[in-house]
Amino acid sequence: MRDVHKIAIIGIVYAIVLSLVVLIFFNEYVIWAVLGSAVALLNHGQMIRLTDKKRFRTDRLVIHLVQRYLLYLIIIAFVWFETKELGTTTMIHSYIVLLLGIFSVKVGIFVYATPLFKKPKEENIKPLEEEEEDDDKSNFGIL
Repeated sequence: MRDVHKIAIIGIVYAIVLSLVVLIFFNEYVIWAVLGSAVALLNHGQMIRLTDKKRFRTDRLVIHLVQRYLLYLIIIAFVWFETKELGTTTMIHSYIVLLLGIFSVKVGIFVYATPLFKKPKEENIKPLEEEEEDDDKSNFGIL
């Protein structure tokens, strides 16, 4: 399994946890959490498919980037049109929950980068004796 697939799975788990927390505590904002997570994970899935080494083409990547930011702009405008009559605080809360949903892939990246998920490669690990010898060689005895 490639790293990007693991990041997507972590992002899906984050999206589910975020949706449940918002559903329990802020019931009226759950649609924005789900919408933000769905768009972010859709864009991530399309990027995985587009960056395949066998079928990589630059023009398709540029079209995807334009499509990605157009989707983000559309959902931001949708939230604005749906919440403009409800008041400023409702609109701000809606945007915050939407951004928490959009950050689902970013949270997946940060969680995957922790040592809990990503183990160091064996070839980069030196035995303790070699590290002590390297430290002794680099000591010039100035102080």
